[in-house]
Amino acid sequence: MFVADSSPRPVPVQRHQVSLDELVSLRHWPPARGHSSERMAIREGHHLSHVRARGMEYDDVREYQPGDDIRHLDWRLMARTGDAYTKLYREERERPVFVMADMRPGMHFATRGHYKAVLAAYAAAMVVWTTLANGDRVGGRVLQQYHGGLFKPSNNRQQAMQMIAALSEPFTTPAPDTGSSSSLASQLIEVEALLGSGTIVYLFSDFHDADALLQQHLMRLAQRCELKLVLISDPMEQQLPAGRRLRFAGEGRDIVVEGNQQQQALFQAQFQQRLAMLEQLRNLRGVEFAHWHSNHHPLFVTDGVGDGL
Repeated sequence: MFVADSSPRPVPVQRHQVSLDELVSLRHWPPARGHSSERMAIREGHHLSHVRARGMEYDDVREYQPGDDIRHLDWRLMARTGDAYTKLYREERERPVFVMADMRPGMHFATRGHYKAVLAAYAAAMVVWTTLANGDRVGGRVLQQYHGGLFKPSNNRQQAMQMIAALSEPFTTPAPDTGSSSSLASQLIEVEALLGSGTIVYLFSDFHDADALLQQHLMRLAQRCELKLVLISDPMEQQLPAGRRLRFAGEGRDIVVEGNQQQQALFQAQFQQRLAMLEQLRNLRGVEFAHWHSNHHPLFVTDGVGDGL
């Protein structure tokens, strides 16, 4: 998803939160507007279909057939071979982008590195600004404890600013206490109707509540969209410290976990089950998957360290 480049990448001022000004300033990050070879691989601009037709991108040649437009003859090849050939092109088609950034309470956590929500906000903002810089439409949804607003894909900069503001809001405005948190599956179901065929969909989340229903909808969505799934996890989610009592506070309740062998095995099994589900989705056509760690990821480095799409 991200490619290595020599440009220094912006780093949040604080590890646990980001401001609106920080996310807005990402529109000035050089790769978002630089040469195509220097841009993030998050968004490569207009995408090329495999339909051979008149367009902007040269694809191949074939022998001249009666009725072919002589303007598309490959005169150089004809001069070398003595035979007439017609140039073929791949049709260039705009593909909208839809960004989903998980900002629910569980994402505001990290024992090392940056909070998972910080990584999700930065990555989503980079997708928004890069897509706009390339002249394409972008929409999205900021996933919060409650069901928030939807942004239909558009190239309107005012809407883009609204999306960026929505990404920063969870860091400044506490979510209302609804007694429960909307599941990832339920929020995905709500946005499916907005996702037309060929849409590129980014989903940044810890997938802590991933289940069979979510997998079913992602599989169905993959049949008509290009999915880029990014799992963001903290090292402690994979391996509890041995022999320590841990207290987690959040969402109006405290949880105490004993770091004994039984609990360690349970945590590992739950995480591996989540990872296996996402790895299985990667086998589907049009699905890409990356696993970022809160302390080891490609966002704020210049040497390409970390998994990427």
